[in-house]
Amino acid sequence: MGSVAVGAMVVGTSMLVVFALAMATLEAQVDDSIAQIEATAEPISIFTIEDATNVEGAVVSYTINNPGTGYSSTPGNSTLVEVNGSAGSFSANLVISSGTVTGLTILDHGSSYLYASTYYLEVTGSNNGTNLNITATLGNLVYVNVTNDGGKDVKTDFAWLFTDGGAPINLSDGHEGYSPNTIFPGETFQFYYDSGAQATVSRIAISVDGVTKSSTVA
Repeated sequence: MGSVAVGAMVVGTSMLVVFALAMATLEAQVDDSIAQIEATAEPISIFTIEDATNVEGAVVSYTINNPGTGYSSTPGNSTLVEVNGSAGSFSANLVISSGTVTGLTILDHGSSYLYASTYYLEVTGSNNGTNLNITATLGNLVYVNVTNDGGKDVKTDFAWLFTDGGAPINLSDGHEGYSPNTIFPGETFQFYYDSGAQATVSRIAISVDGVTKSSTVA
């Protein structure tokens, strides 16, 4: 075999070795890049809608027609408020400023009050105040329990609820107003809202980080 042929064979073999080494290096770099991407990738939000329930005939709001005078929260003066003449479960505490009632802290919205009736909220027990007049507005509240089954925190600012295909409701903006929360792994979060117009809801869907799940509403 001539020297030229031998030289060509040596060069060809060297190029094959270099090519093989380059391919091995490239494969190692690709594998390392994939491993880094997988290690740094955000975990997918995993959650479960445990249940969703309509609560009809609940007290969804109230109107203070007369704030009264002389009301007190000192010992011996009751601040507990219930629906007058009804066995329902609604209860609240008076918020008092300078002897007048400025609002209520609702403890239980109640349920099953009749939409055709007008209900007044009155203090149970004795209080020095007089002339308080508050009327209740009834509606349907939807209660939803959501469990974070994943390994990452869920920020309610980035979670959305859809009712029967309607406009989205942010899970930080419930019936009591805007209140951002973090649903930690393993934690169950309760959210509730007024469905509006005394209407019940048949289905809801919740979307978190592009993951959407739906549920029927009892």
